[in-house]
Amino acid sequence: MSMEIELTVSDFHNIMNWYELAFAKHKPDEVATKEHTTLRKLSVMAQGMIDEQKKLNDDESEKNDL
Repeated sequence: MSMEIELTVSDFHNIMNWYELAFAKHKPDEVATKEHTTLRKLSVMAQGMIDEQKKLNDDESEKNDL
């Protein structure tokens, strides 16, 4: 059985907070490259989600203005 689950903007915010907590005591050069790569991926995904939400809100506003 398979389910489709989507992360919300709030989920991305929580994940970013966990990342910061996990690596807050480390210097950037002490954090493994794979960890930085994961953070960059999450940042891009979160920005994409925010952009999508903004577009949906703009589209709804345009519909309501008609």
